[in-house]
Amino acid sequence: MSAFEQRTKRLFLFIVFGIAWGCAALALAVPQTPVLYLAIFAAASPLFAAYTLHLSNYTDSFFTHVFLSGKPNVWWIVAVFVPLFFCFVLLSSFMLIAPALMTNPFIWLLVFLAALLQEIGWRGFFLKEFTRLPFWQSSLIVGAIIACWHIPVILVFFQGSDWHVLLLAAYFLLASAPLSFLTATSKSSIAAALMQTGLFMVFWLSVPYLQAVIVVFALLLMLNGLVMLANAVYPSLYRNAFVVK
Repeated sequence: MSAFEQRTKRLFLFIVFGIAWGCAALALAVPQTPVLYLAIFAAASPLFAAYTLHLSNYTDSFFTHVFLSGKPNVWWIVAVFVPLFFCFVLLSSFMLIAPALMTNPFIWLLVFLAALLQEIGWRGFFLKEFTRLPFWQSSLIVGAIIACWHIPVILVFFQGSDWHVLLLAAYFLLASAPLSFLTATSKSSIAAALMQTGLFMVFWLSVPYLQAVIVVFALLLMLNGLVMLANAVYPSLYRNAFVVK
């Protein structure tokens, strides 16, 4: 692996963790600071890091590089269908009460925008720096890093408990490979953000109910199995998409 690739990875992580964890530290040190603005800065840190490093390292269009210039395709339908299927299974199995916030369209928009900002940085840009590694290894590494990045964000900005942190870490690990594969096959960070939004909202719905969380994780494991099969049959779908120009 070249020193250039290593430097790009280190700088990306330095910027992303520095901004997000710095915002969390500021929120703790100065309680009167508007938490919403700090949370927005933290959520935007992957996009900021990706754009900054792209300007200094690459000559192609930023929108093309991070998969924002592609047209909708059949994989966008998959991105919407999978969370809907998860929701159908959950609601068919349990009597779940949705939090009031989940019925607010503005919250859905915020979750989607946060997911898009993160997908552009993490899987649109950062994942490409692992193009030399096999699909599963690169996906799990990125998923583990994303889980670590979220820990202070969840604890500080959303007052999550240790239990919530563990559940979210498991969620990000299990969702990583499907989202990586979707990004590659759809060539769109928007499609990945759509799936991330739907999966996260289903996960949020299940959190108060342990059995429902187990079902969501079981469904994510099944989805990983389908991704494993698809990647084994068509390995070029992933490999050819993440070619750094």
